[in-house]
Amino acid sequence: MGTGRYAAGVRLAVLGTICGMVAGCGGSGSQGGSGATGNGAASPTAVTVSFYEGAPTAVATKIGSSSFSLQTISSGKLTLSIPSGTTTFAVAYVCTGVEDVFEASTADGTSFTVPCPAHVPSIPMGTLTGNVDISGVPGANLANIDLNNGTFGFSAGLNPNTNFSISVPAGNDRVEIVAFNSSAQGLTALAAKNFSNQPVPGALNGGAQVVLGAADLTTSPQSISYSNVPAGYSTPSVTADFVFVAGGGFPVATGAQQYPVIPASGVVNGDFYEIFSYAKNAAKPTEMIICVKSLTTAGPVSFTFPIPWPYAGPTPAALPTFDLSYAGFTGKTGVFATGRADWNNPAVGNFEFEIVASANYMNGSTLLSFPDLSGLTGFVAPPVSGTQVNWFASISQSTFGAPQPMPTNATITTVENSGTYTAP
Repeated sequence: MGTGRYAAGVRLAVLGTICGMVAGCGGSGSQGGSGATGNGAASPTAVTVSFYEGAPTAVATKIGSSSFSLQTISSGKLTLSIPSGTTTFAVAYVCTGVEDVFEASTADGTSFTVPCPAHVPSIPMGTLTGNVDISGVPGANLANIDLNNGTFGFSAGLNPNTNFSISVPAGNDRVEIVAFNSSAQGLTALAAKNFSNQPVPGALNGGAQVVLGAADLTTSPQSISYSNVPAGYSTPSVTADFVFVAGGGFPVATGAQQYPVIPASGVVNGDFYEIFSYAKNAAKPTEMIICVKSLTTAGPVSFTFPIPWPYAGPTPAALPTFDLSYAGFTGKTGVFATGRADWNNPAVGNFEFEIVASANYMNGSTLLSFPDLSGLTGFVAPPVSGTQVNWFASISQSTFGAPQPMPTNATITTVENSGTYTAP
């Protein structure tokens, strides 16, 4: 299963490219009061935006219909004061190879968490030793170790009944040993055993061999069913993950119509399951429909796919405008949209510009427009004429409202399209 490490912080709603939103970027939004002071004057609304994974190198904000202006953050947070009579705001920020604009309304809430991609820093590592026996797990042909120290995680394959010595994030780690059956049809977790507060550097299980047996076997396969798959679309593909409460985790089933339940010996309070499924237009594979559910308690999962969104893409421009006309989420709450453009910038390499906006911010508009922020210190200029631009757009509806890290026991449904054009 390979080896890797990752920041084990908050998971974003829907795996990377699969976030979405509805309608446009007019920026006017709805207007409304926000309470009153003792002398009858309405009071402003305080909004907090927190950044995770990293800290922006430049931040600018826009309140209502004003222009963007540079701001500073404190302790990874930005606090805005939204005047009475105004409800909309936008936060633009630059992180490693990414420029983001987050557009929302006080109707979406007053506390938000947004990602700021950062280079994985140099982290303290230590040696973990051990030996794993999976011979007591019927059908197992693959062993894996997955762990995190509360900040960083690690995953690697293991050779059963062979002493291992690997470099992993140091600290009091959570360590999970997992046995799988791997075949051409996919991957299925068959057993799992957890070790909490494992000292690293150190010997796993106090130096005794880790033996997976009957008490560690996964049980009670839970069904995954679908409805409303459009004609001309592929059979849905599914991945079920077991997600650690502190971040990270491992797949429990891929390419299957069911997923197993992790035994008590492999579970820590706060862990959950995340089931991800998508289908593609056979004639245009970049046109996709996606459903994701998170569950704290395993059970049958049923997905109802949204109607397709046959979008050809924006008119080529250095800073494009997406037309997000779509009837599939009409009348529903928790709708938001994402547009993204990426290109090779000679100064910084591959660069990504993403804009995310809630339906409350868009206030009925169907146009999502990229602002020109290049006049602000620290922000990046649009692509020059002749540059190939990769574009992505999606529209999503979720049970948890404005674009935020996906909580447990939640659902998000997305339609998306992508393509390329040459900047004029």
